[in-house]
Amino acid sequence: MKSVLLVENSGLDFYKSRLKYAKSLIDDGFKVYILIPDDGYADLIQGVDLIVYTYDLKRNTNWLKQFWQVLRVFKKIFQEIEVDIIHSFRFFPNLMNVMANLFSRRKTIIHITGLGIAYSNKSLKFRTYRLISDVIYLFLVCFSKITIVQNPSDKKDLTFFNFLKAKIKLVEGSGVDTLVYNIDTFNRDELRDKFKIGPTDLLFICVSRLIWEKGIVELVNAFTTIGKEFENVKLYIVGGPDLNNPRHVTLKYIAENEGNKNVCFLGERGDVKELLAASDVFIYPSYYREGIPRGLLEALSMSLPLIVADSPGCNLTVEDGKNGFLVEPRSDSAIVYSVKNILNNPHLLNGMGSYSRQLAIDKFSDVVIFQKIKTLYSNI
Repeated sequence: MKSVLLVENSGLDFYKSRLKYAKSLIDDGFKVYILIPDDGYADLIQGVDLIVYTYDLKRNTNWLKQFWQVLRVFKKIFQEIEVDIIHSFRFFPNLMNVMANLFSRRKTIIHITGLGIAYSNKSLKFRTYRLISDVIYLFLVCFSKITIVQNPSDKKDLTFFNFLKAKIKLVEGSGVDTLVYNIDTFNRDELRDKFKIGPTDLLFICVSRLIWEKGIVELVNAFTTIGKEFENVKLYIVGGPDLNNPRHVTLKYIAENEGNKNVCFLGERGDVKELLAASDVFIYPSYYREGIPRGLLEALSMSLPLIVADSPGCNLTVEDGKNGFLVEPRSDSAIVYSVKNILNNPHLLNGMGSYSRQLAIDKFSDVVIFQKIKTLYSNI
C-alpha cells in the first residue's frame, strides 16, 4: 500500500480545500497521514480514516524561534512514520518539508499555491523581499523531488536555471467540486428575494481576503463612478481584512464606504454559495501573485461570467469575450469599461455563464486536478 503525508499551514484550509483530495487518495488505496497546525480542526478530520498529526504554529511570534521548534517537530514525525511521499502546501510547510528531509531519501513534493506579496508590489521594500524569496525558492526547488505550481508565470519565475525545468510541474489550480458548486441546485429567485436584490438590479460580487493588492480600492472607485450613471448596479464584497497581514484593508476604509449606495462590504459570510447563486457577475481585479484563486473556480462552476485582472493565475479562468473580460491590473477605468460593456449588453450574460460552467468541468474540476497530481505521484 502506498502512503502519503499531506502538510498544510492551516487546519481550516485543509478541512475546506484538501480534505476531499485526501479522501480520494484513500479511495485509490493510499494510506494517508495529515500534518496540520493545532487549531481545532484535527478532530473533525480524524474521523474520516485519516491519521492526523499536529504542530504548534502561531502568527505574530518570534519567527526564528518558531522555525526551529517546528522543524524539530517535523523531523520527529517524519522519523516516526514510514511514508512514500511527503506533499506540502504553501510557503512555511514547504520550507519545513525540504529542511527536515535534507539528508533523507524521502520523496518530497512542494506545492506552491502562489508567490505572494513579494511578487505583487514593486516598491523598493518588496523588491528586496522578492530577492530574498527568490533565494529561498531556488533552495526549495533544488532540494525537492517535485515542485508543483498553479500557473505558467510562476513556473517561469521559478525556473532560475534550465536544469530545473523538469522538476517544476504545472497543475492549474486546486480543483473545484462542480457538484457542490452548481447553480441548478439553488433557487435563484428565492435567494435574490432573501438578499433584497431587486428584479432590475445587476449584482456583481467579489469574494476575497481584504488586502490592498486584491484591487479593492480600484473596485470601489470604479463602482462609485458607475453608480452615478447606473443606479441599479450593486457590488457585494465578501470577506474580511486579514489583520495579520501588513497590507490588509483597514477597518477605517471599510467604515468610510458604509454610505456608498452601490458598494456593500459584507464581511465574512457562511453563505457564500448562496450569494454566488444570487449574483450576476463575479469580479476580481486582483494583482496579488496567486496560484489560481479558489473563489474564481467556484464562480466558474456556479455559471457566473467573470471580470478578472489580466494577472498571473487569474487570467487562466477567462477566455476574453467568451466567459467574461480581462481588465488591466490597477486600473479603475478598465473596470468601469468592462462593467459598462456588460450593462449595455446584458444578453451576453447567459452565454458567458454557460461557458464558465463548461470551463470549470473540463479544466478545473477536482476530478481533473486530483488525477493530475496522482499521476505525478506515480511518476516520482
